[in-house]
Amino acid sequence: MNDRDIIKDFYEDHPDRETLIAEAMKRLDSGEPAAYIIGEWYFWRYTFKLNKDCLIPRPDTEIIVEEAIREIPKNSVFADLCTGSGCIALSILGERPDLRAIAYDISDGALEAASENARLIGVSDRISFVKADLLSKGSLGDSIFGAIISNPPYIRTEVIADYPDLAYEPHIALDGGDDGLIFYRHFVSEFSKNLADGSKFIFEIGFDQALDLAALADKYGFICKTVKDYGGNDRAAILSRK
Repeated sequence: MNDRDIIKDFYEDHPDRETLIAEAMKRLDSGEPAAYIIGEWYFWRYTFKLNKDCLIPRPDTEIIVEEAIREIPKNSVFADLCTGSGCIALSILGERPDLRAIAYDISDGALEAASENARLIGVSDRISFVKADLLSKGSLGDSIFGAIISNPPYIRTEVIADYPDLAYEPHIALDGGDDGLIFYRHFVSEFSKNLADGSKFIFEIGFDQALDLAALADKYGFICKTVKDYGGNDRAAILSRK
C-alpha cells in the first residue's frame, strides 16, 4: 500500500473524509511524510502513535528488536536510550513478558508519544520513562541493566542535508556529531558500568559504521558483532565484554 492509499484508508470512516483527504494530499505532495500527516506508523506488530518529536519507525530497525529479543537475559530490566516513539522497547516488551524497561529521551514530545504507545500496547506496567540528556555524565545514575539498547542519532552533521527524505524529522534525533559517533562514544565509555555482568550494548548503526563501532568497542574492552538488516546493510552492533 502506497502513502496515498494509507491516507485514504486512515480517513475512510471519518465524516469529513473528502476534506481531510484533500488537505492531507496537499501536505503529502509538499513532501511531508504520511506518518506525520496521520500521526501514526506501523512497526513490528503494532501501530505507533507519532508526533514531530519522534523519528518515523522504519523496517530496518526491526533487526534491533529481533536481536534484543534473543540477547536480553530472562527476567531482567533493560534500558532504551533515545527511545523516541518507544517502538524498540515496546516491541521487545510485547514479545518478552518476563522483561521490564526504562526508556530515556531528552524530548518531552517523544516521551509523551512513547507513554501513550505503552498504554495502547498494554505494557505500561512494565516500563517507565525518564527525561534525560544522555550526553550528560551519570545520566543513568547507579542503575544496572540486563542490556542497554539504543537507536541514537548517528548521521554525520555535514551530510544530514544530503537526505531530503529526513527534512521533516527532528534534527536532534539525527545529528550524531562531526563523525556520527558522539552518542556511541559516550554511551560505551560512560555507561559500561551500568551493564550487569554478561550483558550487552545493542545499537542501531549506519550502513557504513561497522568498522568504527568495532574500533570503539575494542578501545573500551568490548567485542563487536555486526548484524545486517534485510537489505544487506550493516544495521546492528552488539557489544559484549572481552
